[in-house]
Amino acid sequence: MKYPQTAEKTNVLILSDDRAAKRSLYEMLCRNGYSVNLSDSIEATLAHIEEDPRQIILTDMHATGIELLKEVEKTGYTPPIIILTSYGNIEVAIESIKMGAFDYLVKPVEDKKIISVIERASAKIPPISKERPLTKGSPKVKGVYYGLVGDSPQVKNIYSMVDRIANTKATVLLYGESGTGKRMIARAIHQADDQRREKPFIEVSCGALPREIIESELFGHTKGSFTGAIIDRKGRFELAHGGTMLLDDIDSFSLELQVKLLRVLQEREFERVGDHKTMKVDVRIIASTNQDLKKAVAEGRFREDLYYRLNVISITIPPLRERKEDLRSLMGHFVSLYSEENHKKIKDISQETLNILANYNWPGNIRELENIIERAVILDTDNVIDKDDLPEIIFGQVAQYKAFASLKDVLKEPEKVHILKVLKEVGGNKKKAASKLGVNRTTLYNKLRQYEIVSDTNK
Repeated sequence: MKYPQTAEKTNVLILSDDRAAKRSLYEMLCRNGYSVNLSDSIEATLAHIEEDPRQIILTDMHATGIELLKEVEKTGYTPPIIILTSYGNIEVAIESIKMGAFDYLVKPVEDKKIISVIERASAKIPPISKERPLTKGSPKVKGVYYGLVGDSPQVKNIYSMVDRIANTKATVLLYGESGTGKRMIARAIHQADDQRREKPFIEVSCGALPREIIESELFGHTKGSFTGAIIDRKGRFELAHGGTMLLDDIDSFSLELQVKLLRVLQEREFERVGDHKTMKVDVRIIASTNQDLKKAVAEGRFREDLYYRLNVISITIPPLRERKEDLRSLMGHFVSLYSEENHKKIKDISQETLNILANYNWPGNIRELENIIERAVILDTDNVIDKDDLPEIIFGQVAQYKAFASLKDVLKEPEKVHILKVLKEVGGNKKKAASKLGVNRTTLYNKLRQYEIVSDTNK
């Protein structure tokens, strides 16, 4: 039996604190061709929604249904939310419909009923009118590289690295805080690869999958290999054959699963769960993490041999607060994108708004910036993004910064602070500082003169 094609189906996000129910729903939806994400908290669900607002949320009423509706409303997104409830909570379920839920289902509920409601919800999600620019091997233009945006020295170094490794078979390890764009860089590597760009790019959010599911998800399984395995199923490695696999949150792998991944990296082979037949696979593996894997190795949580296998090529993605000179191009990119998607004609961003956003520290990085710009575009009424279109959280942090006269002045201050910080870390050694900053020594000397920084040493 073939699985239905998943490309045309909307993603489903399951939020539940019942592991058995969550696994049952996951397997049923996968059998019906859906791409499924799992969550066990409101915070994780909101992060998923920010990453992809075009998801259908299936949630247990007893877990967080009403609270989730309240929190989603604050984000400005409108994903269809389907509530699973019991007979004793029907009144509350009806109240959830009034609050904006798409529908509710009373447990126990037949699989075909769940699928029917999901299909109706899918029809309510508007199609994306146009793909995001430069996401399919498009030529580079100023400030944009395979979907990546920015002209800062740190980002240009990443572009250069992608150029050098794209057409090789090297495994890549991406380091960076949440929201810095690790997935976008993985996609850029895939799109820049002449041999793989037309093949599948498959990503797995390792941290979102329970341990009892992730092995089957990666390697597939045979009929009868465990309860609920009613047919043979291909895993992500088989589906990614010839292409690229992104393993997000690689640090969440159990030690047992790490051994199996090491074998795939070394031998390019594996077995499905419950099968003895060895399968060969040609897939480029990119792993990403926001954790210190060296520390995890020292603590015995991550295999040293797997670490060195993954770390053939490593790329560290700087947080947005360390590349604020890219803010303007990123904002312009997101304004253009969401103006088109929401049929708006945004003409400009006010200088005051630019100053406020440049003073913000961006703990959520580019993902947070994208969310804020999308919200601002949706709420705008005069075709100019101004401070009234920004969320309150921005002002609380910005209030502690000095009010600058222009965006140019705003961007200077964090760069000066960062240069001073790096110089202190390397004992004033300009060669080491330039290397750590990702610039040459001449550029660093020019910056020192520009910001009137006096170093304690001439090294």
